[in-house]
Amino acid sequence: MSGPTHEDTLARVREIGAAMVDPWVVVGTDRTIRAFSPAYRALFDRARARKLLGSACCEHLRLGVCQGGHCLARRCLSEGPQRYDEIEGTIADDETPRTLIASAAPVEGEGEAFALLVLRDVSDAAQVQRKYRSMLDEAARERTRLE
Repeated sequence: MSGPTHEDTLARVREIGAAMVDPWVVVGTDRTIRAFSPAYRALFDRARARKLLGSACCEHLRLGVCQGGHCLARRCLSEGPQRYDEIEGTIADDETPRTLIASAAPVEGEGEAFALLVLRDVSDAAQVQRKYRSMLDEAARERTRLE
């Protein structure tokens, strides 16, 4: 008896992914997008969202961990599950960097493995945290100056 087909595997990911709030995308070994959630599609403008399926994942979303020939999806497929906290990500057509948590897990299908990438935008929380640290540093400097 053979294992699940590509379509069975993607259908199962879509079924599980329907319960996820965070954007997710399924990437093949060739780094092409095979499936994605409505939340992932919402990251992009309408024209770009229409081009997602079958295109290279890094064409639309550049992650700091995917530079210099490295690829989070490929790393996941060769080394197992991956997680990166507070990495920089840039969405095509929007050069404003975002702070993301990126997780990736291999998903096995018959003949080909896929990488399921789940993203969480923590830009606002990271900005608040940076401001808080800056305020603490400033208060410590002021305290030192007054002593």
